[in-house]
Amino acid sequence: MASVGPFIDVNHPTLLHGCARAATAAEAKYRVQYPNSRTRSSRIFALDPGAAEAMYAITEDPWNGAHFLTVSNARPVDPAVTAASGLPIAHPDGSTADLLAELEGADVVVLLATRGDNEGAAEVIAREAFGRNIMCAGFALASGQQDTQVDRVVNSMRRFARVLVVARDNDYIPAMLSALRA
Repeated sequence: MASVGPFIDVNHPTLLHGCARAATAAEAKYRVQYPNSRTRSSRIFALDPGAAEAMYAITEDPWNGAHFLTVSNARPVDPAVTAASGLPIAHPDGSTADLLAELEGADVVVLLATRGDNEGAAEVIAREAFGRNIMCAGFALASGQQDTQVDRVVNSMRRFARVLVVARDNDYIPAMLSALRA
């Protein structure tokens, strides 16, 4: 077998027609013939009142096991002294929720923010998600915001989110949540 370098096999290169060959009937027998058997269980957290308003606009849409929650503290959260069980979060109807119970069985956590002043709450949520191997994504909601404010929001979530998206329009939120199978 001739090869060039440690990873290139000149006798069996990956070419553009490789994808076309994978679509043949002969290759179809190797495909999984049933839909994804496990539904996604998402937790969407609004970190500030502006994010909560944008989130409330979509909570009635049909979602696959998504829970919508808001951080209900008027003051910034100090992550050094706030335990997960002490983070004040609530359901859209105003009833209180427990972060640890909400993260049970979750696959993905999404943080929504319009301001960068609740970085502590983002850290508490992300710390618990990381400890449970739950992916954490962040949406910086930039509708009507100046670039300096958007930068502040992005910087407040950058350390905690594996995926960080700037949404210039709130209509982008349901599209991204659908892409995450929320």
